[in-house]
Amino acid sequence: MAKVVVLGAGVSGHTATSYLQKHLSKDHEIIVVAPNANYQWIPSNIWIGAGRMKRDQVIFPLAPLYKKKGVTFKQAKALTFHPEGDANHDKGYVTIEYVAGDQKGQQEIVEYDFLVNGTGPKLNFEATEGLRPGHNNTVSVCSYTHAEEAWSFLHEVIQEMKKGVKKTFLIGTGHPTATCQGAAFEYILNVDYEIKKRGLEDFAEVVWISNEYELGDFGMGGAFIKNSGFITSTKVFTESYFQERNIQWIKRAGVKKVEDGKVYYETLDGKEHTKEFDFAMLIPRIFRSRV
Repeated sequence: MAKVVVLGAGVSGHTATSYLQKHLSKDHEIIVVAPNANYQWIPSNIWIGAGRMKRDQVIFPLAPLYKKKGVTFKQAKALTFHPEGDANHDKGYVTIEYVAGDQKGQQEIVEYDFLVNGTGPKLNFEATEGLRPGHNNTVSVCSYTHAEEAWSFLHEVIQEMKKGVKKTFLIGTGHPTATCQGAAFEYILNVDYEIKKRGLEDFAEVVWISNEYELGDFGMGGAFIKNSGFITSTKVFTESYFQERNIQWIKRAGVKKVEDGKVYYETLDGKEHTKEFDFAMLIPRIFRSRV
């Protein structure tokens, strides 16, 4: 019998667990270690942040599902890895610390025969000075709790616009090396839609700021769209899309600092700039975990 430990229960960790549970016999043990009590479908955070979905529509509790499937679930975070074991352990092991329930704060050693690291990215907001969700008029859609806060603030801003107050929206990447431009792109289009749906476009300045070399780059050099026999680059598509909707853009820009209602950024030509805003959603730098 083998003991398989899966770290993380997000898209990668939960998917790995599902395949393991399906293909391994009952003789093997599967243990999932994750700090979150709920699974969330992360792409739908965009919809929560625009007020089009509720959190309960994109999450479900992990413990009941894993219990039903015969998977052991430990709501804890991994502290240290010991793939070679040590003097007291012949097998590799992970030191974990429980984050909820009666065991909160307690540490435990979990041995394994096989380890799957599906912990996902670290959202490194600290890499950009002043960039924190809920501070300096900035929000995030990187988690469902962040996205709920984003919609709450967006709703407040929209109510002020209804009174005739003009607002500037700045959406994009919040660090020179930030990725996940696609999520920010989807969010700016949703925010713009919500503004226009309410007939408030005359009171809104919507601005895209990105470290992309060209619009539609999405951090991968762009792509091509084939439709009705025509092939269009995502650069042309995005420029046209923004132009039609009166969305302004700042490209080749690395955000260095965020203050209350103002960003400081440097463009690829070495020039320093600032941009004021009333509402901003800026994707932070992301670290990918490795063992």
